[in-house]
Order: sequence, then structure tokens, then C-alpha cells
Amino acid sequence: MLIPYLFRTLLFHIFLFFKHWYSDALFLIYGVFLHAVRVFEKRLALRVNLHFLFKPLYQEYNIVGYVVGFLFRGLRIIFAGLVYCVLTVLALAAYVAWAAIPVVLVSQIVIHLR
Repeated sequence: MLIPYLFRTLLFHIFLFFKHWYSDALFLIYGVFLHAVRVFEKRLALRVNLHFLFKPLYQEYNIVGYVVGFLFRGLRIIFAGLVYCVLTVLALAAYVAWAAIPVVLVSQIVIHLR
């Protein structure tokens, strides 16, 4: 009776480790990523610039207002896109590095035990 209980408990704790290490870390990194995107969205306003891309800047309805507005907003859209790409790559790299830690540790243990 004790051996099956210990075996079930061991399996349960192994399952909890993997759930905590992989699933909970994924949600944590995703939450940090979303927070960073929201912070940068307040500064860069990608959605607003996309919405008003072809509108004149500062309500100047002449050729200068249209050209300057398009160039200014276009450059902000490109910069915001680059920032969001960098944030995405950093979040993915953080999760891959986090997920690789147990694999690397186990492989190093196996290599040193031989």
C-alpha cells in the first residue's frame, strides 16, 4: 500500500514540476511580453498611426500636410514594427532558454556519469 502511494506521489510531483517549469513560465513570459507591448504602444502608437497614415499631419489639408504626415507616420510605423519584432524575439529567446535549462542539466549529468 505504501509503495503505490509513493509512486503516485512521485509521478504527481514530476508532473507538477513540468507544469510549473514549462506552462507557468510560458504564461509569465507572455504576461511580461504583453505588458511591454502595452507600455511601448503608449509611446509609439502603432495602431493610431496605422489608422491615420493617409491623413494630413496637424489638420493641414494641403500637399505639405499630406506628405509630411505620411512620412512621419510611416517612419513611426516602421520603428514601432521593429521594436515589436525585437520584443517578440527577446520573449521567444527567453522562453527557449528557460525551457532548455532542464534538458541541458540532465544531459550534463548523463555525460558526467559515464
